[in-house]
Amino acid sequence: MSFVQTFDQSMIEAFLDHSELDYLRDQEGDFIVEFDYDEDIAGHPRFLLAAVGDEHQQYCLRGETLTRVAKLDWERTLRLCNEWNALYKMPKVYLEIDDPNLSTTGRVVCEQWLSLEAGISQELLNELSSTFFSACFGFWRWMLRQEDLNDLIDPEPPFLSSPDP
Repeated sequence: MSFVQTFDQSMIEAFLDHSELDYLRDQEGDFIVEFDYDEDIAGHPRFLLAAVGDEHQQYCLRGETLTRVAKLDWERTLRLCNEWNALYKMPKVYLEIDDPNLSTTGRVVCEQWLSLEAGISQELLNELSSTFFSACFGFWRWMLRQEDLNDLIDPEPPFLSSPDP
């Protein structure tokens, strides 16, 4: 049984080491975990795990694939993200667009923020982190199924014609 301790980057590192995940550190000291192409989700998953906030008391988990969403598909992708968020509590998903006026693509992001100001046990942090990874893969598989279902339906809008005279 583990005890509650002050949350910091060493706890994230301990989770990654315990899970035997390879990771990189960025300039801010955040952890980046990248996976090879995964056929089940048709993408390259990448995760960022960070201790953020003035006192590093917040745990930010962020997942995405390297897949870009074309502007033409933004509306449908937003609807799917909203549907997921209504059905499931984790992860929160959204379409991130750098500049709606200039960007031609966006990306779907999975995210979870936890305030750990009161501290957390290593065991619970490991469980929450593993659950986040699993939930992201679940979302990406769900999203791919939605695309497959959409492909079964004629993507062209019904032909609109004027009424017969």
